[in-house]
Amino acid sequence: NKNTQTNGTQSFIVSVQPTSSTESAAENSQSSKQSCKHEAKKKKNKCRGNRKLQRYKAKLRKRGFNNEAITALINNYNQVNQDQNVVHESTIPSISTELLVPIDNQRTNNQPETSDNGNIQENARTTKRKRATKSNNITESLSQISISNIVRKRPRSRTMDNIQEQQELNETTSDWKPKYLKLSDRIFKQMLSKSLSDADKFVQLLDTSEKLKYVRTYAHLLNNVFYLKLEESFWEHYKQVCISESIWSSPMLKNIAKESNLFRFKFKTQVQLEKHYQLIQKRLNIAENNLNQYKQQPIHESIDMNTLSTIMTAFVRQGQHKLCAEFERKKLILQFDAIDHRLIKAFYNLNPTDDQIRSAKIIWQAAQSKLHAEEQLAILKQRIYTKRLPSSFNILDHSIDNVEHLLKQSIINRDKSATLSFRRLKTIAQFKYDIMTLEMTTVEEIIRSHVNIIADEKKKLIASAGGQVPIPKSLVQIMNAIAARQSNMVQRSQCILKKKLSVFDDAPMTIDMTGAVGAK
Repeated sequence: NKNTQTNGTQSFIVSVQPTSSTESAAENSQSSKQSCKHEAKKKKNKCRGNRKLQRYKAKLRKRGFNNEAITALINNYNQVNQDQNVVHESTIPSISTELLVPIDNQRTNNQPETSDNGNIQENARTTKRKRATKSNNITESLSQISISNIVRKRPRSRTMDNIQEQQELNETTSDWKPKYLKLSDRIFKQMLSKSLSDADKFVQLLDTSEKLKYVRTYAHLLNNVFYLKLEESFWEHYKQVCISESIWSSPMLKNIAKESNLFRFKFKTQVQLEKHYQLIQKRLNIAENNLNQYKQQPIHESIDMNTLSTIMTAFVRQGQHKLCAEFERKKLILQFDAIDHRLIKAFYNLNPTDDQIRSAKIIWQAAQSKLHAEEQLAILKQRIYTKRLPSSFNILDHSIDNVEHLLKQSIINRDKSATLSFRRLKTIAQFKYDIMTLEMTTVEEIIRSHVNIIADEKKKLIASAGGQVPIPKSLVQIMNAIAARQSNMVQRSQCILKKKLSVFDDAPMTIDMTGAVGAK
């Protein structure tokens, strides 16, 4: 039995050995195939050089540069870039590669990598391209090297504040500020003669170009002084309004300001206002010094300095009449905007409910839209009254060019041609009038719709009291707060509308609509 067992084990071992050898042979064949495939893949990888440099050369060739010029440009750039690297080398800190690579993963020539079974594994050849090493020990691939300079963050200039301050100190321009240095001599003399009753005699003394130039420059410098005094007065008023209406002491919350459709979202802070006021005073001092220095210059004996000062003061004041009115209008608008902030804060201080806040927002939005429509309607009526139409209507004059060319033919009798031409112009004028009338009717309907929305929301507020008689005091206070802001919006809109309607006094007439209005 023992002999049979040993023979069985030996036969088993013999039968096992060939299977193990076949498996190892199969594994070796598979590994050899994989290595062959890997080597084939390695052979396919090719280094094609610096692509960016090649593209740059191609662009230069398209622009007409030859090879010598291209080589010279690249050499010049490389020389400049090397000089820049030498200059910046001392400012760039040296970074050790040990800080960039973990210590555990570092390999040296004396310490080759070993496997688990103790066999030394050779480092596989890599297909990575060569990398150029900079002076700061940071490697960079050749493909990253381009002929363009490395973009560096430009340090912020410390002189920007000085430049901005100088720009603010320069002479400010305004549409309403007279520009005496740009007027012709004839117009300047006409304006000067109308300033005072005795100014004609003074104008006759300006018989030379030197005298006239002196007077014009004097008027220009005096105009700057008066203009800066108006600005100084405006910013003083700005400060008083912010203090009286508690703009700085109790500022409005941002979420409330965004939801309330404010005309002026925010005011200048106290620091900003003080800085701006100091700049205005500095500019005013400079303007006054320039005027005083100019007065010291010699003048002709025929011109009395006191007479010149009196006439120039009246002349400049008269020229700044519209400018003064504009500053007064700006003060009124500022006052209305500050009151608007105060009334909104007073409304929210009453602790209204969500429904009351929603109704108030709807009323204020409808009131604002209604005022805008009323402003548009007033301008349309003023255009019809003054017979001044928008410039966009001019295209209608040439919309029937075929009829205009037919009327120019010599075959038509002159009297008949004149009659037809008059009918054509009258038809076009009537068409323009009909369009404006239709627009006025549409705007009036929009106004009535907004009035109905306001009335409905006020009825909802009264109905929220549940039929209590009299209405609760808290609800009355809330409705009065809503009405107070609505009244302030009306006053502000009237101030703006008055300014817009005053423009028609100087606007040119575009068409005579007498026939059209009479036909209507």
